[in-house]
Amino acid sequence: MKKWLKITLTISSIVLVVSGALVVFLIIPVVGKNTMLHPDHELMTYYPNELEMTYANVTIPTSDGLDLKGWYIEPQDLNDPNSNVTLIVLHGATHSKSWMLEHYGVGFYNQGYRMLFFDSRNRGESPDTELGLTWGLDEVKDIRAAVDFVKGKPEVNDSQVAIFAESQGAAALLFYAAEYNDVAAIIADSSWAYGDLMIERAYPMRSGFPWVIFGQITIAMMERHYGFTFADISPANDAVDITIPTYIIHGNDDLDIDPKDSTTIYNALTNASYRLLWRVDNRGHVEAYLESAYFTTIAQFITNNL
Repeated sequence: MKKWLKITLTISSIVLVVSGALVVFLIIPVVGKNTMLHPDHELMTYYPNELEMTYANVTIPTSDGLDLKGWYIEPQDLNDPNSNVTLIVLHGATHSKSWMLEHYGVGFYNQGYRMLFFDSRNRGESPDTELGLTWGLDEVKDIRAAVDFVKGKPEVNDSQVAIFAESQGAAALLFYAAEYNDVAAIIADSSWAYGDLMIERAYPMRSGFPWVIFGQITIAMMERHYGFTFADISPANDAVDITIPTYIIHGNDDLDIDPKDSTTIYNALTNASYRLLWRVDNRGHVEAYLESAYFTTIAQFITNNL
């Protein structure tokens, strides 16, 4: 083999190795990081008017200058005793108010509540932030804004505001309740207990890349971006500070978040004035609502704790 050909092949091999290393150790983790921080916004495919609900499009200002978008829905019957209850509904990391309305709207509307469905930051029709999804920490500001919004309405009874949330929204709700304890009751469906264990399980599903090497590098990048670690995003550690009535729900067939996490959170609610746990058989992640008794059970919990 000629000397120039050997040199060319050697250089080409080095370039291929270096390029492969860059893909493995830099490009793929960066793609994974961006996918985790800024998932595509869900389109609004379902609206309250499709359910013949009386509603208004509303803008909810946050303390850090965002304008969240929501739907403020009037009760079905103002003579219904439950019309005095205002229920705030919050989605998970990859959902929106439209998805929540489609899956939970009729069930809660038929209980007679006044409702607020809204998009948290980086989701639905609400704006993006440079920090991106924060797994419940910054989203606490969105819940704070939603509570202030409904309590500012003259028709809302401040002592009869409850909050329902699923998945990441449920984690944010637990963080919110631990900090403020200023609503009548909360219902958290499918929250994780410890953030470091959750993200190791969630990374491959959300990014499409394996945890080993790719996930570990990606999460290190994300934690540097955030300025906190995933271990800090652990509702089970904050649950001891919750004093208001709390209902924990989880599907026993959840592959996204370990169903045992719900029991861990429930056991940590040692200072809640009332706590309830329902682990639903044969239901996956945020699928418990498919149970026929789901909405009436939640309604009974709210009624008993107002």
